[in-house]
Amino acid sequence: MCPQVGTSSHATNAWVNVFAPAITDRIKSAAPGAKLKKTDIVNLMSLCPFDTIAHEAPSPWCDLFTLEEWASYEYYGDLTDYYGNGYGQKLGRVQGVGYVNELLARLTGQPVQDETQTNHTLDDSPITFPLDRSFYADFSHDNQMISIYSALGLFLQPHDLDPTQPDKGRTWKDSQMVPFSGRMITEKLACDSSGIRQPGAYVRVLVNDAVQPLTFCTAHEDGLCALANFVESQSYARNNGEGDLALCFAKGKNRHEEMVPSVSSAWVALGWPK
Repeated sequence: MCPQVGTSSHATNAWVNVFAPAITDRIKSAAPGAKLKKTDIVNLMSLCPFDTIAHEAPSPWCDLFTLEEWASYEYYGDLTDYYGNGYGQKLGRVQGVGYVNELLARLTGQPVQDETQTNHTLDDSPITFPLDRSFYADFSHDNQMISIYSALGLFLQPHDLDPTQPDKGRTWKDSQMVPFSGRMITEKLACDSSGIRQPGAYVRVLVNDAVQPLTFCTAHEDGLCALANFVESQSYARNNGEGDLALCFAKGKNRHEEMVPSVSSAWVALGWPK
């Protein structure tokens, strides 16, 4: 979708240089001849979740590392996605624009308006892309979900992640965004005159069951945002990524690649009651 997108390797390599050497030395001392490199540590740590899922039981690989080391591994994932497909990557958000425009079409019952990644053969047909359903389910990958979150404006960081020092107060945490079977649910709700809200249509977004604040569209404390405000807030998607898509196919090196640096199959669910 975006041949010129940069990578997160500069940030992730910087963080590996910080946290991995001590782990490498400790394991090498217990396993003479293993010839481990610090770059092997992330792969060894990845065996814990994958082996756990494969056998449906805690993997013994997990016990090789301390809680502090697992926190470092978590931050490695945060950097990977932030600088790979999120806000830290110039061409990260634009990869989620097509999906956001499809979401707006479903929320408003209007045809898809998009000139980025959508398949118009499918989206222009009421058979393959109906707009009159009460429940929709879409399936994707965590990398794509990160781009979608960023295009929507979710998990916005006040500043870029530091590749050498984790920010304990950061809002960007992969473990909360794209765990195994991660999911985003967008609800369209209707309020009548008997409630505490003004009558009309509202939108609420939940990521892994956590209600998102949606401050970008002046949502209430309960996460409810007026549908019209939500649509208005999505100007980046409605303007087709504001020219970023063209940079995906421009000749030459992505100017943001040198500036920067999950692992799971995940699904995105959209559903709302009538």
